[in-house]
Amino acid sequence: MGMMKRVFLWVCMQGLLFASAPDARLVAYQQRYSVCHEKSDYRIAECLINGDLNYARFRGDRSIFRHIDKRRIAEAVEEGRAYEFTMSQMPQTRRYIGLLEYIDYLYSIKDVYVTPRFKGNEAEDIIRIKRVLNLLQLEELDETPEITFEFEEAILEFQRRHGLAVDGKIGPQTKRALKEPIGKIITKIKKNLTIERITLPKPPTYILVNIPEFMMHFYWDYIQVLEMKTVVGKPKMRTPLFHRNMKFIVLNPTWNVPPSIYAKEYAHKSPEQLRRLGLRYNSEGKLYQPSGRRNALGLVKFLFPNRFNVYMHDTPAKSLFQRSRRAFSHGCIRLERPMDLLHELGYEYQPGKTKWITLDEQIPVYIEYHTVWVDDEGVVQFRPDIYGYEWKLFHK
Repeated sequence: MGMMKRVFLWVCMQGLLFASAPDARLVAYQQRYSVCHEKSDYRIAECLINGDLNYARFRGDRSIFRHIDKRRIAEAVEEGRAYEFTMSQMPQTRRYIGLLEYIDYLYSIKDVYVTPRFKGNEAEDIIRIKRVLNLLQLEELDETPEITFEFEEAILEFQRRHGLAVDGKIGPQTKRALKEPIGKIITKIKKNLTIERITLPKPPTYILVNIPEFMMHFYWDYIQVLEMKTVVGKPKMRTPLFHRNMKFIVLNPTWNVPPSIYAKEYAHKSPEQLRRLGLRYNSEGKLYQPSGRRNALGLVKFLFPNRFNVYMHDTPAKSLFQRSRRAFSHGCIRLERPMDLLHELGYEYQPGKTKWITLDEQIPVYIEYHTVWVDDEGVVQFRPDIYGYEWKLFHK
């Protein structure tokens, strides 16, 4: 009887939650800073606080995102403090507040923002490109058809901020970014605000890998002490989103070829072809690659045990780090300068046999996905949605 009474009261409370007109402040916040389209205080608050993502559409652990119990939200709504409770759950981080301020700025320029057409009128396109650069990057270019040194420098900066090849050429990818309507830019930022709202807070010391950025950042006591380029998983072999503690370092690792990779890439090769690649079979008939400079894992790997068997490691394929888009791995994270990370963690490389090191102090590692963010210099950065999560996570 007690259980039935609680269920009855919960059902009644749910009815009350959707009965009255929503708080105008909640509605305004929803419309301006989110992609939620809810119509009651409870629904708006729950969507803003917990994100309402389609967790079935990404590869990783749902636990990387914060989740507030729905009953706490319902109680706040019932007590008439839906707006106050929701605002108390919004992040106060520089990244979140910076994106709020930037989206406010974009709304203020929405009516004067024009993009180039690239339909053959080059003079008009240059004028419109300058308008985009002046508004998005606060440049001070004269909006004339002349191509000046300042214009060329602004194009380079635009390419840097959008993760494009920084070559100064207005090629297909740069044109696509310049043509992006301001409404789509605002929506992209709203989706990233959602991710920022539900991202777990970080401790003072941690490592962050932002997949679309193709970068690793190491923070010690909230100060960035190291950053470097990464290579992440191909779109069909996505690097998962998760967080774990780094516990081990392996010097001179061997590479035990996973069965999935073996079946796709090596099963059809002859023994001679495998030998040329430096691959061998062990006594159990499994393919592996001995340690050494030719090893696919390079000279060092960093382990934060997880169910995906993903880790960070060195690589002999250094040329890939010169590319602007670096999604080429089977899911693990290749590091541009792994020895710098090894030294920053307080260890030295030792050539020779494979050696396991247990870290004196475990380091939290966060593998995340942000396509828009405010960097440490306060600059808003944009990156392509390489895994399609801007659509997948926000559509049921």
